[in-house]
Amino acid sequence: MTGLPRAVGATALLALAMCACSSPGAGGGEPEIGSVPTPGHLDAAQITTPLDAYLPTPEENYTLKKARVLLVNACMRGLGYAQNPQPLARFSGKPYLEHSEFLVVPIAQAEKYGYKPPPAPDREKGSGAESLYAKNVTDVQGDLLSGRVSTFNGKKVPAGGCEGEALRTITAGAATSEEVTLPDGSAAGAGKGGFGEGFAEMVVASARGKAMAEVREDSRFLDASERWSDCMKKQGYDYDSPSSAWNEKKWSDATRAGKREIAVAVADMGCKKKVNYLGVGIALETAYEKQVIEESAEVLEDAKDKTARWIENANQAIEAR
Repeated sequence: MTGLPRAVGATALLALAMCACSSPGAGGGEPEIGSVPTPGHLDAAQITTPLDAYLPTPEENYTLKKARVLLVNACMRGLGYAQNPQPLARFSGKPYLEHSEFLVVPIAQAEKYGYKPPPAPDREKGSGAESLYAKNVTDVQGDLLSGRVSTFNGKKVPAGGCEGEALRTITAGAATSEEVTLPDGSAAGAGKGGFGEGFAEMVVASARGKAMAEVREDSRFLDASERWSDCMKKQGYDYDSPSSAWNEKKWSDATRAGKREIAVAVADMGCKKKVNYLGVGIALETAYEKQVIEESAEVLEDAKDKTARWIENANQAIEAR
């Protein structure tokens, strides 16, 4: 959101309603959320919630990736295979796990691109080199990376290949199990090598998914969604929920946003701002995430601690190169 809504009275009434509904035991056990914030933005990159504390920073994630690439390429060279080394994309500054749950974009962005993301800056375009690398991986290279062969050029290939060796180096002293039970109750397996990059994100995504399932059923969130839908109808757009507007098939079928998509996206963001949809969502997500953190403290702390150890190992590996 770019500022306070014009309909200050309506927003104040909505906030009052949120507080009135948030007393203990109200709404069939819905958690207390206190006062509802009014964010000065509609930018997912500016959203923070309690589970973010269990995630590595973008810089730490890049350190893990850099170490893995250096270790894999060094291993491949040691085996006598120097062709097509793994590339290291430029640091983008973006987290691996972003806050996309409330389907918001800055209004200025919606006015240009509708629901589509803006073009990535040149400094963030690293997928080309990675795509070219993947395309040029030979059968022999794949065998050495994965360990499908035991020897090459008279040299012993590490168990699990060069990828497996890199993983063991980075996760030394803090390896994961082959299978873990996630906060939402599902199980995830990684094979004999265990998990590496993205482990904390996987655990947090599961925990956030569990929290958001509760948010979407909360009477206060349903009320905000209904107010949003009423606002959209007044502008000539009949959508029962923000996701139905965001995910309309016509948008995904087009490579560029047309006038209709842009108009709907701008109206969508304007209505979210008017009813303080994001503020209500953040308040509720915070409350439900706190509950999930209490319920799943062990697995969350384990993922955080392991990742911290991996970052230490990664820094040591980088310094040694």
